[in-house]
Amino acid sequence: MPVVSSLSHRRVDLVPSVPGTVLAVSPGSLAMELGIEPGDRVLGVNGKPLVDALEFQFQAQSERVVIDVDREGSILRYDLELEGDEFWGVTFEDPTFDGVRVCENACPFCFIKQIPKGMRRSLYVMDDDFRYSMLYGSFVTLTNLSEEDWQRIEEQHISPMHVSVHATNPGLRVELVGNPKAGKIMDDLGRLERAGIDFHCQLVLVPGVNDGAEMDRSLRDLSTFGERLKSIAGVPVGLSKHGQERQSKQVRLSRTCMRRLPGVNPEAIRVRRYEPDEAARVIDQAEVWQERFRHERGDTFYHLGDEFYLMTGREVPDADHYAGFPQVEDGIGITRFFLEEMEQYLRRARPGVLRGTAGTIACGTLVAPTMAKAMERFNAYTGSHLTVRGIGNNYLGTEINVSGLLSGADLIEQLRDEPADGPVFVTRKMISDRTGTLLDDTRIEYVASQLGRAVHPAEKMGEVAAYLRRLRPVLQVA
Repeated sequence: MPVVSSLSHRRVDLVPSVPGTVLAVSPGSLAMELGIEPGDRVLGVNGKPLVDALEFQFQAQSERVVIDVDREGSILRYDLELEGDEFWGVTFEDPTFDGVRVCENACPFCFIKQIPKGMRRSLYVMDDDFRYSMLYGSFVTLTNLSEEDWQRIEEQHISPMHVSVHATNPGLRVELVGNPKAGKIMDDLGRLERAGIDFHCQLVLVPGVNDGAEMDRSLRDLSTFGERLKSIAGVPVGLSKHGQERQSKQVRLSRTCMRRLPGVNPEAIRVRRYEPDEAARVIDQAEVWQERFRHERGDTFYHLGDEFYLMTGREVPDADHYAGFPQVEDGIGITRFFLEEMEQYLRRARPGVLRGTAGTIACGTLVAPTMAKAMERFNAYTGSHLTVRGIGNNYLGTEINVSGLLSGADLIEQLRDEPADGPVFVTRKMISDRTGTLLDDTRIEYVASQLGRAVHPAEKMGEVAAYLRRLRPVLQVA
């Protein structure tokens, strides 16, 4: 009999209509050899229902594997003798067949509670799913893990995990996370360490709340963990114009699982953005710890978000500072990573290789001065004519000044009247991998049609150069 997947009864969102559907099969993989195709639905492995792609990978690594697949209503059974370490090469349409687990917390700086209506649906899902933490580097609080979850993490060695710590002071973390379970963070991290699970930690820093002495305490406590703790990051809190309105009204979250905790002072945590002088003090304080960690652990270990350096006018640290960029997906060191990649491209490229090409680099206002300086060097060497346009974030508020949170509406409004000299390049981080849409649920194709010029997502200047070379015949500049 085929296995039918039983879905979780947890609070979830974005549950796929057809769970377990195969999106793609890698060439040369075992799945391709067996004839598994996109559109097939994996029902179960070894008689066990599946709740996500991680479960599939774990169960399918046995020496004896039985897989049930539904292909347009016909059940295919694959009964295999394997070596137990196979490359299956299966990508599912949704990695979690039972949906995305919803957060049970009430963080006062929750960004989802700061966004307006009309954005893409996935942005309103307050996820706190340990599976996405391992798969995509999403940060989780560990407050919604059941004992069954813990046992699965340990048995299947789901690693690495990315943990939003914010503070190790139990009382303060309870207020910052809005959940009484938050106070045992050191115990939770200790359990990960004992299970051999690697983890990265993040502190979302709020001025006057968890920086200063509390940041020292958090770093001191976290430094007691051994080699399983791979890195710590400190990022400044973000506050949209909608979040500012909520702060001014002292609006609290109302869901049953997020009611105000007994004894918590709602005035204790006033969320606001850092001023440049405050950011400079955080950098100075962090440098003391970074020097200590270089001596004790061999690398910087504690990394600050790029915003701290950019808002103070300080240069972002050199590449060696980031020790392999362990949290670049969270934006830690992404500016230096971009600049390093550009230098690598220039070392490979011939002088004048892009002569006659033009385009616009659209980015957030925070990084625009750094980007403009970099483009001067790029243009001088390649012969291109790339201009940098810092786009103000009118959609979320001008204090949200990073590139990844720009909307299609702001791109259209602020680039509409500019000369159409070549394509517009934007960071790929503006676009959802899941839906292909920008924050305001518009698509790049729509933005391009409104601007009357191509809009191309890219992450590296090598990608920008490759695109310009392909278009070179039609981008000649007089």
